[in-house]
Amino acid sequence: MDRSVAYLVLSLSLLVPSTLVSAYAEVASLKTNAAFYTPATKIYFTGTVPKEDVGKAVYLAIHDPTGKFINPLQGTMSNADGTFAFTITPDQQFSAKGIYNASAFIAIESAGQATNFIFSPDGSPIVSTSPIGLTAVSRSSTEIDLSWSSPTNNGGSSISGYRIERNDGSGFIVIQNTQTTAYQDTSLTPSKQYSYRVSAINSAGVSNPSSVVYSTTLSAQTQTTNNGQSNPTSGSNNDQSVDKIIQQRIEAAKKLKELLNQQNGRQLHANLYENLGVSDLSATLTGDSSGQYDFNNALYPLIALGGVGIVVAILYSRKRFIPQLVTSNQKKIEIPETMPSSGEPEDDYALMILRNRLAKGEITVQDYKSVKDALDEP
Repeated sequence: MDRSVAYLVLSLSLLVPSTLVSAYAEVASLKTNAAFYTPATKIYFTGTVPKEDVGKAVYLAIHDPTGKFINPLQGTMSNADGTFAFTITPDQQFSAKGIYNASAFIAIESAGQATNFIFSPDGSPIVSTSPIGLTAVSRSSTEIDLSWSSPTNNGGSSISGYRIERNDGSGFIVIQNTQTTAYQDTSLTPSKQYSYRVSAINSAGVSNPSSVVYSTTLSAQTQTTNNGQSNPTSGSNNDQSVDKIIQQRIEAAKKLKELLNQQNGRQLHANLYENLGVSDLSATLTGDSSGQYDFNNALYPLIALGGVGIVVAILYSRKRFIPQLVTSNQKKIEIPETMPSSGEPEDDYALMILRNRLAKGEITVQDYKSVKDALDEP
């Protein structure tokens, strides 16, 4: 079948495809063995058809860079495994320099598969196709990050770089040339929308720009750190914590004072030991056995006063006058016979503490008797 007959068959198939094959017929894939060709190189096309179209004729249509249709070759039968192949030697019909489009089909060209390739009569490269997949992500109130992928066709020459353009509302301007496929645009205005596009550069020149993308910088109020959390004002949380703790300690001291004012407070028995100190009091109030706190010395006088208040409140629990005790440096004393025995009722906590002090040698027998007599007075 010569070229004129093949062209006639193809023309008829385009006009009345339903008379030749069923409407579902199509080509599954099509590709070339290279992306760039010169008059001295052959072009190889390979592809596949669906299982239901095995054995049917496949046709190839080619359009030059201007969209002009080039007479197709004769059709070829698909193989038993569903594959097909075409081999083309560029001739005078391949005269324009640029990107050509080829389509393989069975009945309707638009129902087939297409691929692009570059043809250069003099062998020189052309500009590449545009970069693809451009994205723009706002990272802060002053930064937008860009990323993209290389062109699908480099024009016969390696990509040497990319040109980045930005539009802040007054038109696109070039802001950077880079060799990477990512860029961080900084020093921007908060809460402002920007648009971007990127072009590829090779030895033949600059490609058409990519599709335009848009992004708006964050507001200054929502500026975030790298881990996505807001930056608090320095020192504010610590100051609030100290103030809160001090307030809690003051409330606890007030509650202690109220308990000490009760006449028959047996519930305090566990806390009214002679060796109760400032650290023990603070641990009792807070539930911390360590008894160690640092409140910038703001609470120490209050805790010390509370410790003294326990002893004073007990000694005055019967509202009797107690003379001032005079401590002694005696190393060893004898317990008087008038002291209550351990078997006596322990409801008089003031007398219990007085006995403990006498046993420890912290007061003299005379002091003990004086205080005891004062407590026994009607």
